[in-house]
Amino acid sequence: IPLPGNVVDLSEKLIEKHNPAWRMGGFHGIHAQNIKPLAIAGFTAIETFSFDLAVPYTHEAWLGRIRASAGVSATLSPEAVAAFDAEHGAALAASFPADPFAVPHRCFAIVAHAP
Repeated sequence: IPLPGNVVDLSEKLIEKHNPAWRMGGFHGIHAQNIKPLAIAGFTAIETFSFDLAVPYTHEAWLGRIRASAGVSATLSPEAVAAFDAEHGAALAASFPADPFAVPHRCFAIVAHAP
């Protein structure tokens, strides 16, 4: 979950810098758009819930996780990925020196009865 000043925010801003066409940042983790299709399909007693948790990542693991994202390796050239990786690693070391560090995640669930 990108919150001002956290590691997700830092990483998303770097993705946007290196890949201006990337438009997937800022997501809040709630998939409310999936509720209506369930109701249309006949599901009943639809309930949702979410909870937040802090997931520990090492610098190496977070660099790999972000490198594998749609905004980096899936869309950038190998040279651009290397440039991103170098800047991302330096930014992590400077702004989040603890290793491991906590990354905020949100789990969202929809529970419903099948028609």
